Amino acid sequence: MFLVEQVKIAHFVKALFEKIIFGEQSSLLVRRFQLPYFDAPWHYHPEYELTYIVKSHGRRFVGDHVELFQAGDLVLLGPDLPHFWRNDDEFYQGNSALQPESVVVQFPVTFTERGLATVPEAKSVRQLLERARYGLHFSLEMSQIVAVLMEQLPEQTGLNQLLSLVAILNQLATDVDAHLLASDGYQLAPGAAETERMKRVLEFVLANFRDEIRVEQIASVAGMAPAAFCRYFKNRTRKTFVEYLNELRISHARKLLTDIDLSIGQVSLECGYNNSSHFHRQFKLNTGMTPFQYQAIAKGK
Repeated sequence: MFLVEQVKIAHFVKALFEKIIFGEQSSLLVRRFQLPYFDAPWHYHPEYELTYIVKSHGRRFVGDHVELFQAGDLVLLGPDLPHFWRNDDEFYQGNSALQPESVVVQFPVTFTERGLATVPEAKSVRQLLERARYGLHFSLEMSQIVAVLMEQLPEQTGLNQLLSLVAILNQLATDVDAHLLASDGYQLAPGAAETERMKRVLEFVLANFRDEIRVEQIASVAGMAPAAFCRYFKNRTRKTFVEYLNELRISHARKLLTDIDLSIGQVSLECGYNNSSHFHRQFKLNTGMTPFQYQAIAKGK
């Protein structure tokens, strides 16, 4: 079961600009990554990026959106959209059996502005790339359709590789179940000072979300007065800090209810809720069901 979570804040670092260098005879960069864990930082670049997860699981961060990912995850990102993939904690314990694997394709905006702009048959691909400005996550069914093509891309070269990418994009354009990731109000390519401030905020929240976090406390981390911080945070994420914190906690609760044999009361405490009634209200508000119902569905009971 693929569990979609609207938000969980993770170990963000400063959003770095990545300079992507293409070969003299190449209009795209295709790489297969096989690592102990995904180690790319929170970053952005002016190129499009198509990422297919062959093996691995964890959480994917795209702009102001976060959700679980697993093998078969397929995402298309637009230019200047900050992102990174973070594996679950067990990947950082040195277990070689969990080695992640992914195929990543990056290509410049000139791919559409010059290469496909005058090709009538490419209209659906151009529309797909426009929709990908804030990130597109494709259905598992669509991912399975293009999986073989994605895995073949790193072994291909020249025109064959380019044509295969066009064929993949053309197929992805038919996915009616693809959904947007970052909100349409998200600011692309944030400045260094802003991302450094948000880095401090997110790292603090990740480390302390199980405890009480007062607005005055988190505002101090950001170096701002409480009222100014509340305006800043809502403008940056389209959510109040309290809403974001609750979504983070409920996201963690979802994982615990799915993967670990804990009682509902234990999950509530583990996620920072000392009041079980408040936990139940927040869980239903965020998921549309009670913790008991969610656990039963997730475990197939």
